[in-house]
Amino acid sequence: MSYSQERPPYSTLEVSEQDPEAFQKEVVQYPDHSIPQAVPLEQAAAGVTHSYYSPESAKEVVNPPQSLYPGGAAYQNAAAYHNGAGYHNGVAYSDGSLYPNSAYPPSSTSPIDSNAYGPSPLTGTENGSQYPHTDEKAAPAATIWGLRRKTFFIILAVAIVAVIALAGGLAGGLASNNKNKSESADTDSSGSSSNGNPKDPAPTNATTEKLILDNSKITASNWTDSNGVVHRTVFFQDAYNAIIARRWDSNGKSWKTNNLTQLMAATTTPLHPQAGTPLSSASKDHSPYETHVWFTDPGNIIRSMASFDALNRPDSWDNDTLDGAVLETWPGGQLAAMWQRTWGADGDGTWVVAYQRPEGAIKTANSSTWATATVAVESKNVAANSSLAIIPELRGPWLDRLELVSERVSSDSTGIMSMTTYNDTWNGADQRVAELQSDIPLPAPSQQFAVTKWDSWNQALYIALLQGGEIQGNHWDGKQMSFISSFKFNSGPETNFTAIAMSPDAMFYAISNNQILEYELDTSDPSNFNYVGAVFP
Repeated sequence: MSYSQERPPYSTLEVSEQDPEAFQKEVVQYPDHSIPQAVPLEQAAAGVTHSYYSPESAKEVVNPPQSLYPGGAAYQNAAAYHNGAGYHNGVAYSDGSLYPNSAYPPSSTSPIDSNAYGPSPLTGTENGSQYPHTDEKAAPAATIWGLRRKTFFIILAVAIVAVIALAGGLAGGLASNNKNKSESADTDSSGSSSNGNPKDPAPTNATTEKLILDNSKITASNWTDSNGVVHRTVFFQDAYNAIIARRWDSNGKSWKTNNLTQLMAATTTPLHPQAGTPLSSASKDHSPYETHVWFTDPGNIIRSMASFDALNRPDSWDNDTLDGAVLETWPGGQLAAMWQRTWGADGDGTWVVAYQRPEGAIKTANSSTWATATVAVESKNVAANSSLAIIPELRGPWLDRLELVSERVSSDSTGIMSMTTYNDTWNGADQRVAELQSDIPLPAPSQQFAVTKWDSWNQALYIALLQGGEIQGNHWDGKQMSFISSFKFNSGPETNFTAIAMSPDAMFYAISNNQILEYELDTSDPSNFNYVGAVFP
């Protein structure tokens, strides 16, 4: 498609540089490793796989740490991180020694100074000899039960060893017999259900090791390459606070791991995410394919990582500098992100991140001008620490509008899950608000929103994970909105959702009982999700 000089392609989310929040234009200097970006995704055929990656060799290394996590947690061979979540193997200290602060000073000889002691009492006597006089007689040798002491103790030791060996043999035989009986009983009980048929093959998490951070959030995105291969990425925090990316594609159909925190640990821009940081991601569905993830640091400043060549170098992740913009969030506030096409077909599109400012307003920042964010929902209309979700919306044949889901306050104890639409501008957005759910609890760390679309972006599902693990939602069928009071999660293990996410291709992800589970939306009945498998471990 060609454009005249009078109307070049542009992003509908470009904003004026004259934002009144001048303080938000402060910048933090970062090494220019790469250009920031993010990536939403296109719908595609079903399928599943991913591949493994490693950091770019061009990154500057600054005193790489040898052991990043407490207790020397090594993920290289850990079963929980298939295909190498990749923690470095190294010595504990720079000089290669195990104990650099040894109790003894370094010495080529014995650490004990022989000169520190006086002469030995055996080195000299008055007569110059260390032996007794020849006319002295030795005392008679002591005996026990008529035996020399040495002989007696040898016989006693042999007798004790024999008794211990006999007792051990008897105990081992009894234990082996009980073990065989127990294994037989376990086989009978686990091999089939009460009616004799094989049990549901859905896996259960057998490990008791803590693998996922207790308050970890989760985010997911997808894209489809020019060959029709579907790519999906899920992000979360592991037990050591590291940001983990799990990737899958419909060719390999297996999940691969990138530990983003570990990949950046030896660079000039290491990651320092908050524990339980909000997470949001997006993918771009045309070449060059990219995937981005956003999170916050301990100062509540938005940071980002990106795979700028997700097709050819999926294991290469770099710091996304956001052009040096300082985007500060409400402490504990949530994030939402997407990739938006331009109104024409040939543009690169725009990355969009929604967040709540410290004064309460919800703003959207985008890659046209990261440092100049725009107010989408005024502070008077939003609850503190509101959950957020964002997704593209059709404008005729173009997917260049968006919908922003947030929570408004309705009383001292309840709020309203609302959707605000963007239409060329956020001006007048308070007149374009749809109420999705009323009388929901006010925001809490465990409360999260998610949204997905299907049917060529004409149908949508908006869901909320409320306190206590309850999930409610709303379905837009292209003509009207209907409320869904509960959902069915068919098959799969027992669930106890603590965090949820949905990708734009109608896939549902959740953290439950130390696992990350994947479900597919039944688009014929949006109140049903069908279990696909475990994403992690």
